Amino acid sequence: MSKLAINGGTPVFTGSFPSWPYWNDEEKENLLRALEAGQWGTLGAEALTFAKEFSDYIGTKYAVCVNTGTQALEMMLRGCGIGYGDDVITTPYTFSATVSSIAWCGAMPVMADVDPDTSNIDPDSLEDSLTSRTKAILLVHVAGRPCDMDAVCDFAKKKGILVLEDSAHAHGSEWKGRKCGSLGDASAFSFQGSKAITGGEGGCVTTDNEKIYDKVWEYHNSGRAKDGSTVMGTNARMAEWEASVLRAQLKRLQDQCLLRQKNAAYVSSRIEGLPGVTLPRKDSRITLWNGYMYAFRAKNRDRFVEALNAEGIPCSKGYPSLEDMGMLREAYFEKHTGRKFRGAARKDGISLLVKEAVWIPAPILMGGEEETEKIAEAITKVAKEIN
Repeated sequence: MSKLAINGGTPVFTGSFPSWPYWNDEEKENLLRALEAGQWGTLGAEALTFAKEFSDYIGTKYAVCVNTGTQALEMMLRGCGIGYGDDVITTPYTFSATVSSIAWCGAMPVMADVDPDTSNIDPDSLEDSLTSRTKAILLVHVAGRPCDMDAVCDFAKKKGILVLEDSAHAHGSEWKGRKCGSLGDASAFSFQGSKAITGGEGGCVTTDNEKIYDKVWEYHNSGRAKDGSTVMGTNARMAEWEASVLRAQLKRLQDQCLLRQKNAAYVSSRIEGLPGVTLPRKDSRITLWNGYMYAFRAKNRDRFVEALNAEGIPCSKGYPSLEDMGMLREAYFEKHTGRKFRGAARKDGISLLVKEAVWIPAPILMGGEEETEKIAEAITKVAKEIN
């Protein structure tokens, strides 16, 4: 095996991977259409049309487009009646907005453990996280991999609580033929710059529940209720510019998901069984994975990531545990929730995951055969030398 690049050897890959975001003339034409329409914001034709196109793609009756993914989470929670004094079970392995949105609504995030073989919430830890105040489970389809929706939904149904999806990573992914974002009572999507489709920013709430839809609509539209009254709302409406770009992006999403899934499957076939490398557990119920992040675990992870980057394959260490971040213990958190954060009962899974996770971002899986081969070659080289 040749010497690692971090030790003075020759990198496996010195070329370039596809850049992100990807765009072409359709985005330009759509932006010009929005410009010339003269209605640049506040429930214009682009935002309303995209909401319909996106809900049709996801497979829900309703969608409300908002200006950020964080706002989508907050509007979803408020639309479901989550507020002060409530508890919401969630995961410590996610971006901070998943948890901060719960606190901004006045509710308490209660951390379940994660399954290190999926990066997702561990259904077996839900019982330990349940309290008399629990109103919902807010799960995250981490790296685009659908959660075990059978187990989570069965648990929630028995306990009489809601299932809410943070689908910020999961545009296009499917569980048993149904798209993420249509599997729970409501879902929140992000269209921030790194997401599988992007308008620079933007978000969306999807649901089949008319009452949730009506409430989200009122809250995002400056509190304007459909009966003419005013409720406690905010201005979270999506701008026409974002929606016009997203309409073009959505047309390519399915093909891009399939390409990333194919390339990821090839890489997995090449690296399975390497020393110190653990691939995510296979699950036939995942009928489409969008390839948002190629995630696996590696022994000597920090050195592994350093070496893989040096070989020309961009990668990172994934998320830290949110329990280790100061946001849950600052004074402002307690002001919003009225309580101190108490921490998770079980932490075995998250402790292992944050120590070993390796992430390769989605654009790296959008190259051709040569680029995909180089990913597998570089991981193989590093694994054999590091472990």
